Amino acid sequence: MKRKGIALVLSLRVPVMMKTVVNLNEQLIVSEVEAVLDSYPHYPYQQAFAIPDLRQELVAYVLNHLPNAGMYVAMEREWSGRRSCTARRLEIEKLLHQGIQDILRLRSEWIRQHIPSVMVAGQEPSHWFG
Repeated sequence: MKRKGIALVLSLRVPVMMKTVVNLNEQLIVSEVEAVLDSYPHYPYQQAFAIPDLRQELVAYVLNHLPNAGMYVAMEREWSGRRSCTARRLEIEKLLHQGIQDILRLRSEWIRQHIPSVMVAGQEPSHWFG
């Protein structure tokens, strides 16, 4: 005669905190991009890096040139990049400035084609005379 086992399933309700793995350097870079770009003229700098692909290229540039860029941590809530190490922020700001210049130099032709230049009043051709 075979015995059939009875399985007991206990359901325990244990509160689980959700944690997210975050690259702190990437978060800090993203939070610093706006502050650094604010120090540049609107055209072409701010206009160029308002394009998501160029902004992502800038973040990637800094990550690729930043020593020890793989700093990860498990977070229980949203992280604010402004409370980070001052030396690291200064290093990131320096790389952002370098990246802005390098990317604009390397992509200058593409940027000229995709971002209209600013016309100075008086230098724009007049349409009054047909």
